[in-house]
Amino acid sequence: MIEGVIDLAFRWLLIIGLPALFVFFVLKGALIGKPLPTTIFLPGYVLAISASGVELAWIALVSSGGYVGGQLVIYYGAKRGGVSYVNSSPRFSVPQKRLDQVEHWFDNYGGIGVFVTNLVPYIRGLITIPAAVAYYPVGRLVFFVWSSTFLYHLAVVAAAVGLIRTIW
Repeated sequence: MIEGVIDLAFRWLLIIGLPALFVFFVLKGALIGKPLPTTIFLPGYVLAISASGVELAWIALVSSGGYVGGQLVIYYGAKRGGVSYVNSSPRFSVPQKRLDQVEHWFDNYGGIGVFVTNLVPYIRGLITIPAAVAYYPVGRLVFFVWSSTFLYHLAVVAAAVGLIRTIW
């Protein structure tokens, strides 16, 4: 079933383009779209459209902007409702051990922790929850999330495209 959803989502991405990419990454940033393999969609889309250098930059900008938008959903929800906001959603749940881990990183490293954890798959974005609970300034959060996400997306695309072009 999930394969069918993923296939349909990728087809939509190819038909609609950047707006669909933006929506996928909003969902991913808001933790709702965790099952969507965006690290496959991103380079897959780049390869499918044979993106030029300028298009690569736009793709990285749009996907990063969407991810930040999704993170802001989590930020404002957690700021208003605390950790229970995140765990109240039937779409996703975050294990308490993982929340404790990112809370520890945020308490110890603040914005640098936000930047670094957004470069690490499987924990990307979770640090937004303790940042919200601690009323971390939204401007700083956006700066750290966007800059790390932009670098992450560029690296994913560059690695995948470089590897595939090397093989073929």
